[in-house]
Amino acid sequence: MSPRRVPGGLDRLPQMIAEQVVNLVMEAIDINAIVAKVDVDALIQKVDVNGIIERVDVNDVVQRVDVDDILQRVDINALMARVDVNALVANMDIDALLEQTELGSIIARSTTGVFTEVLDVIRAQGVGLDGFVARWTNRVLRRKPSSIPLGPPLLVAPRAPAATAATPALEVGS
Repeated sequence: MSPRRVPGGLDRLPQMIAEQVVNLVMEAIDINAIVAKVDVDALIQKVDVNGIIERVDVNDVVQRVDVDDILQRVDINALMARVDVNALVANMDIDALLEQTELGSIIARSTTGVFTEVLDVIRAQGVGLDGFVARWTNRVLRRKPSSIPLGPPLLVAPRAPAATAATPALEVGS
C-alpha cells in the first residue's frame, strides 16, 4: 500500500504542524530552569570514568598532538625567569658531581704543573744569583780562580798537579 498523494501539497501539512508545535514547545520551555534542577554531582557519580578512559586510544591522541606547535607557543624566557637557579645549585652535590668527572684530577694536575714550573724558575734564578754573588765575592776578596774549588770535595775529582809548560792548565772563572 503506497501513500496517497493529497492534492495541493496537503501531504506536507502534518510535517509543518509538527514543526510549529515543536517550536512553540521549545519557546515555552525554560532550559535554564531545567538545567538548574539537574544534580550535576549525582550525574557525574553515575559516569564510569574508567570505562571512558579505557575506550580512549591514548596513542592515537598523542600522535595527533603537534609538539612543535606547542613548543612554539612556549615562552622560554618567561619559563626560565621562573627557575630559581640558586635553589637548583643549593640542591646539587658538587662533590659527587666532581667525583663522576675527571675535573678534580685535572685541576690537581694543572695546579701541580704550574707550581712545579714556578719552582723551577725560582731555582734557576737562585742558581744564577748564587753564581753572580760567588763571582763578585771572589773578585772583592781577590781570590785566584785556581784556588777556588770546583765543587764539594766528594763530588769533584782532585785537580791535576800544576801545569807544565807543555800542558797549560785551564783556569776556572777566566
